Amino acid sequence: MNQIFNDKAIPNLKTTVRCIAVDLSKVLLAVVLLETLLQVIAPEYTNNVFDREFTGGHPIAVSSPGNRGPVIPIKKAPGELRILGMGDSTTFGTGIAAEDTWPAQLATVFHKNGTKATYINSALEGYTLKEINTVYRNLWSQYQPDLVILAVDNNLVSMTWFRRDDKSVTANPYLQPIAKSKLAGLKNQFQILATPSWLKINAQKCLYFLGLANNNLKPDVPLGATLALGWQQADLPPDVTERAWKQFETDLSVLRDSVAADGHSLAVVYLPPRFMAFDGFSDNEQQVPRQRLTMDAGKRLGEISKSLGLPYVDSTKGVQEGRSQIAQKEGRFAPMYIKFDTVHLDKDGHKAVAEDLFGLLGKSDKAR
Repeated sequence: MNQIFNDKAIPNLKTTVRCIAVDLSKVLLAVVLLETLLQVIAPEYTNNVFDREFTGGHPIAVSSPGNRGPVIPIKKAPGELRILGMGDSTTFGTGIAAEDTWPAQLATVFHKNGTKATYINSALEGYTLKEINTVYRNLWSQYQPDLVILAVDNNLVSMTWFRRDDKSVTANPYLQPIAKSKLAGLKNQFQILATPSWLKINAQKCLYFLGLANNNLKPDVPLGATLALGWQQADLPPDVTERAWKQFETDLSVLRDSVAADGHSLAVVYLPPRFMAFDGFSDNEQQVPRQRLTMDAGKRLGEISKSLGLPYVDSTKGVQEGRSQIAQKEGRFAPMYIKFDTVHLDKDGHKAVAEDLFGLLGKSDKAR
């Protein structure tokens, strides 16, 4: 009877299994060491969850009327200054807690200066100016805000242009019931880990650094922070930026009139992208070629606001000064934006915006 295995087969198999086990042990040890290191030196990578319930690991906390933050009664209390913050994801506060958004921090600044203030953060990711206006007229105007403020980032300009023909308003997804997944509990256990987030973010950085990812706009879907900056691209119509700003101005005038009809004045604040506010290498991790940008979006928005008679502040300088002040007073580097993000401000960035707005509106009649 012939032997099925030669004399060395089983020893070779044992050796192979042993080598695989050793290699897996080394990989596991490396992962454990990396996780331990990140937990100590980069804890910001932990709990980096973005879903229906969390943004950057922070509870989204949308109240029953649809604002991010506490429920506010329709009727104001005597002496109450009510702030209505409007905008898209940058005002909504992607990546940060509800109480750290600029509407909330602006209310805090008023409190510190002796004014009883409450806030309504009515923003939602992906909003356009038409949607902001519709939701204001149908809902938030009845809350009788004293200060009505629109925060504009470059994404709001591009989204307003791209969805200019939309007739319906985006439903607030956070008012819909959440379907609980059977894997939700398991997912929550992994939220404390920093390694997955660190690997994902740094892999993206490498793709941009190596030129395997870029910031080019799709001609048929021109969305992103660079359209409003006059991004030059061979297959992009050369006048698309101008048309986008014209559409934005038209829709902004409609929103102004809606607010004016309630006896209020709309104020506007510009939120700059990180790669335009700062020059550091870490401030342009997506390698945006700024030489291809032809327009100062903050200046253009200021000109439009002036032509429409709207109070306006460009928070670019405020964000820059905020970083410098934190370095001087607290001895730490303040990114002012959330991780690997060119648009969304972090807690410190929102605070700088709130202080800029207080400088603009703190002495108005409505704020007294």
